[in-house]
Amino acid sequence: MSVILLRVDTEQDNPEEIILLIKTIFKNNNTPVNTQSTLTNNNKDPPVKKYFCNNPTCKKEITKKEVAFCLFKDETTGQTRFNGKVYCRECQEAL
Repeated sequence: MSVILLRVDTEQDNPEEIILLIKTIFKNNNTPVNTQSTLTNNNKDPPVKKYFCNNPTCKKEITKKEVAFCLFKDETTGQTRFNGKVYCRECQEAL
């Protein structure tokens, strides 16, 4: 693979000449002009989501179980335990 640097001045250079020059350079390097490569994500594992306590003085990382407990909706009221906020165990007990 070689590196080719081009000066392009869109105010002075003719766009058709620039396109022709680029096509010529790619053809001379045996690289197809009209191909695109597709980026693939080889990482099979989904990203790990982290949760943190909503208490501004705490901000500890909390587990999914603690998040689920905080966000569980009461069937009778339809409200979550902490109005949609999540807290660590210590902060839950303090509330």
